[in-house]
Amino acid sequence: MNEKKVVVLTGSGGRFGHFLVKKLLAVSEIFPVFLTSEPEKLGLDSSMSHKVYKVTLANAESIRNVFCSIYDECGNIDVLINNAAVNTTPGFRDFINNSDDQRVYEAYKVNAAAALLCIKYTLNRGDQSGKKIINILTRRAFTGHERHVEYYSSKAGLYNATRTLATDYPMHYFRNIMSGHIKTGRGGDPNSMWNYFIDFICDPKPPHYLEVYYESRAKYYLYLLCCYYRHFKSCKRIGIKIENTINDEVK
Repeated sequence: MNEKKVVVLTGSGGRFGHFLVKKLLAVSEIFPVFLTSEPEKLGLDSSMSHKVYKVTLANAESIRNVFCSIYDECGNIDVLINNAAVNTTPGFRDFINNSDDQRVYEAYKVNAAAALLCIKYTLNRGDQSGKKIINILTRRAFTGHERHVEYYSSKAGLYNATRTLATDYPMHYFRNIMSGHIKTGRGGDPNSMWNYFIDFICDPKPPHYLEVYYESRAKYYLYLLCCYYRHFKSCKRIGIKIENTINDEVK
């Protein structure tokens, strides 16, 4: 079996995916496995140093089959990077009147369900501890935002699924990457993200679960403070008459 760390990357054909492909290929200690719906766009053939697989993430059987092939041909999976997504549409407004039903459906299948299945099939074979999951999310998955309803809400589904998995499977390691716009010098600076990824991949015993934000210290604390304040302001407590409830249950 493979002596290098086997790192599976979904969404290899996208803009950030291409960036990660180049970075992973440059690390001699890593055996990268690239998943994409259009392998020809990568310009790579499977070789002794990496593998390329075609997958349809909107299809559960396709996901299951490709992970079976990875385990059979590459050995244990050490790291999964969930990068694939149905992204936002530039300039889109008015979800109620202008959203495309099929695109909404695809967003939930790819951004939430497919990513969760990729985690499942990474963890259910091979080593029973020490595997690492990296989800490329958006900080708006934590708070919601505006206009792009299906994108933020489907990413929120994966965010919460990973929090739950981290509780149920403390023998593995989980990261929710709460990036901003993925662009040099912004809250999703590609090089800053990669530097964190490779440190996490190589760390023999990192913290079990973390949400990772790319902000200055002041913006980071202000953002979280505003999030919690808005949540507090939008909640209403309704008292429960415990004594009456107990009496009703007895009756």
